[in-house]
Amino acid sequence: MQKYLSVRGGARARLKLLGYYAQRVCTSRRLRRVTTRALIAGLGALHGRDGRPREPGPRVAILRAQGFLRMDRLLSPCQCAEMLAWLRPRPLIAARGNGAAFTLETAPRDANIGDYPLETVVNCPHVLDLANRPDMLALAAGYLGYTPVITLMGLRWSFPVDGDGDADVQHFHRDVEPGSIKLLVYLTDVDDRSGPHHYVPRSHLDRMPLRMQRYADPDVQRRHGGSIAIIGPAGTAVAIDNKGIHKGVPPQARPRLLLVIQYSLLPCLMYEYAPVPYRGRARFSPYTNRLMIAPQPAPASAAAHPTP
Repeated sequence: MQKYLSVRGGARARLKLLGYYAQRVCTSRRLRRVTTRALIAGLGALHGRDGRPREPGPRVAILRAQGFLRMDRLLSPCQCAEMLAWLRPRPLIAARGNGAAFTLETAPRDANIGDYPLETVVNCPHVLDLANRPDMLALAAGYLGYTPVITLMGLRWSFPVDGDGDADVQHFHRDVEPGSIKLLVYLTDVDDRSGPHHYVPRSHLDRMPLRMQRYADPDVQRRHGGSIAIIGPAGTAVAIDNKGIHKGVPPQARPRLLLVIQYSLLPCLMYEYAPVPYRGRARFSPYTNRLMIAPQPAPASAAAHPTP
């Protein structure tokens, strides 16, 4: 997962955080639409016309209307099993806890969430291939209006705990990054007792709140008529407009492993990006993947390596 910026990170970090909080002042849907159109025009002027195919079909229309789009299984059972086997011995980080490292077998009994470091996520089998599938990029481009940038990638275990969970992501909330959608893919079977993702249909059309906040379940029921639970076997996926109200329910019966990929128009100002090496980087768009994959190292100069 990406690390969050801290005000202790220096002047550049503080300036980015100021920009992040400044954009949250814009709560009007109409003004946000106007700003997004201007942003797309600016990206076109800076990077050229958007040549990536966009999906104009019914999937984009459903996502615009409902805020979420159920998808077919994007990963096969064999692919999910291969990813789980590859991840099993690798360390997790209690990023939303005390920051301690542990493996799946040594997870503390009080751990409710564990994230893999970005280097593990990027190099996990099938992750970048899925993130860069032409149909996924076309869906993101069609919804956002321009070639997307991958601004977040994560692999997260949610473990059974008593109660409702402590993490913000386990309570109804919104993400306030402008011009973003997320692809959520289950890598384990998910039913009502193993941590389904909940989304509140059409809540992405609300006026954005000025402050980040949790939404109590009774309030969501009263104002929006409740939420939709996404359940299904490993490989099941859903795309969401993350401005809508959503949460990941804490598992009760067994742990859940979730792959998260976020597509955006611009880098998210709240994250500290540190792209990691990847041997197959030449297969993927440098523009789309520049925040996740480190660029090709420059070849050593002849002066640095003189011929004897």
